[in-house]
Amino acid sequence: MMTILSMLPIISLFVCLVVVKLSVAKSGAVSLATALVIALVFFGMPVAGLEIAVGKALWLALFVSLIVWGALFLYHLVSDFKAIDVINKNITIFVRDEFTQFLLLAWLFTGLLQGMAGFGVPAVIVAPILIALGFNPVKSLAAALLGHSWAVTFGSMGAAFFVIQSLTGIPMHDLAIPMWIFNATVIVLTGLGVCWIYDGFRGIRKGLVYVLPVSIVMLAVQFVVIFFGMFALASLATALSGLIVMFAMYKVKARSKKQEKSKLYAGELTLLQSSLPYAAIIVLAIMFAFLPAALRDSVSFSFSFGGFETATGHVVEAVSAYMPLFLFRHPAVLLIVASLVAIIVFKISGVWDTKVFIGSAKKTVQKGIPATIALLALGNMSLIMMDSGMTHRLAYDVAGLTGSIYPLFAPAFGVLGSFLTGNNTNSNVLFGLFQYAIAERLGVSTAMMAAAQSIGGGLGVSIGPTIVLMGALASGQGGQEAQIFRKLIPIVLVIALLMGVVNMIVLNVL
Repeated sequence: MMTILSMLPIISLFVCLVVVKLSVAKSGAVSLATALVIALVFFGMPVAGLEIAVGKALWLALFVSLIVWGALFLYHLVSDFKAIDVINKNITIFVRDEFTQFLLLAWLFTGLLQGMAGFGVPAVIVAPILIALGFNPVKSLAAALLGHSWAVTFGSMGAAFFVIQSLTGIPMHDLAIPMWIFNATVIVLTGLGVCWIYDGFRGIRKGLVYVLPVSIVMLAVQFVVIFFGMFALASLATALSGLIVMFAMYKVKARSKKQEKSKLYAGELTLLQSSLPYAAIIVLAIMFAFLPAALRDSVSFSFSFGGFETATGHVVEAVSAYMPLFLFRHPAVLLIVASLVAIIVFKISGVWDTKVFIGSAKKTVQKGIPATIALLALGNMSLIMMDSGMTHRLAYDVAGLTGSIYPLFAPAFGVLGSFLTGNNTNSNVLFGLFQYAIAERLGVSTAMMAAAQSIGGGLGVSIGPTIVLMGALASGQGGQEAQIFRKLIPIVLVIALLMGVVNMIVLNVL
C-alpha cells in the first residue's frame, strides 16, 4: 500500500505530461498536490518538516532559474541580432550533409559543452542551432537532450563523479573503470538514439558508419584519460576526440564526392563575431575548471536546514550548506558573461539596436516567469517525496521485491533520481548510498552498482522535467514538452534496461 502511494506523484506527473498533455507547470502542480496529501496524511510528515522541504525547493528553484533566465537571455540576444543565422549558414558550409550536421551537433558538440558546463546548457545552446538549421523543433531538442546524456557523469568537470565517490568512499580508479564500462554502452546507444530520432531505423542504418568507429575512438580516449586520473576531463576530451574523428570521416567522404569548396558566410556580423559569445562560455569554463580549488570555491552562497523525523520513522538529517551555489562553478555565470560579450560585440560591430535589446529582455521575462513557477512546483514535489520518505520507501521495496535480479534495475534508479531532482549530482545524493547498501546486501561489487547509479543518472537527465522545460523555453517550444517526453522516455528506458543487462553479465558472469 505505502509503495503504491509512493508511486502516485510520479505516476500523476507522467500521466499529466504524456497522456493528458498538460504543461509542465500544470503537471507539476497536480503532482505537488498529490505528494503533499500523501506526505501529510500517510507518511506523517510534520509541518516543520514540510517547511524545511519547501525551503529547500525554493533554493533549488532559484539555483536552476538563474540558469534558465541566463540561457533565455543569451538565446534571444544572438537570435534577435542575427548572430545565430551567421553560425548556422557557416555550419552548412563546413558540413553540407544534413544527417551529419544533426548527429555531429546533437551527439558530440553537446557532449563537449556538457564536459565544461552542464545543468542543461548543452541543450539550450544546441537545440536552437539545430532548429535554425531547419530541423524539426521537437526532434532537435529531444536529440540534444539525449545526445549529451552520455557525458553527464564526467561532465561539469567531473562534478557528479566526485559526489558519488565521496559518498561511497570507493577509490576513484575502482569506481571509474566500471563507469567506463557502462559509458561504453551509453555512448553507442545515445548515438544510435539520436539517429533514431532523426529518421527511425533508416537513421540508425545511416548512422552506424559514424557511430561505431567514432565510439571506439571516444572510449579509447576516455579509458586513457581515466587511467591517468584526469577524471575532470573524461567527458571533455572524449567529446573533442569524437568531434575531430567524425568531422575527418565526413571530410574524407565529401572529398570522394568532389564537393566544391565555399567561402565563409558573413552578414552584418562575421562568423568570428557571431561565435564569440559561445567561445566565451568554453574559455571561461576551462579557466574556472583549472583555478586552484581554494580560489574556485572561495565565493559561495547556501542555506542551512534543520533535520526532523516523520511519524513512519524516516529521518531527515540537518544540512549546514544545502546545494551551495559556487560563483565560479555555476553555469549562470558563464551565460551572463557570454551575454555581456555578445552585447559588446554587437556594439563594436555596429549592429546594436536598443529596441532589439529591449525586445530580447521582454521575451526573456515573458518566458522566464512561467519557467520559474514550473520549477517551484516540480522542486516542491521532489523535495516533499524525498524528505517524507516516499522515495526511499519506493526504492527499498522495489529492491526487496526484485532480490537477486535487482542489478538489472539499478540503472533505472539513477534515471528515476535525475527525473525527480533534475540532475545527476542530486540523483547520486539521493540513491548513491542506497545502491551501495544493496550491493553489500547482495554480496556484489559496490563499484559496479555505484557506477550503474551514476551513469543511469546521467542518462536520466535527458528526461528531467526541469531540463526539458529549460530547453523547450530556450528553443521557443514552450508547451511542447509532452511531445518531447514521448520521444525520449521509450529510448531512455530501453537504454537503462540494456545497462541493467550489462550490469547482470559483469556481476554474475565475468
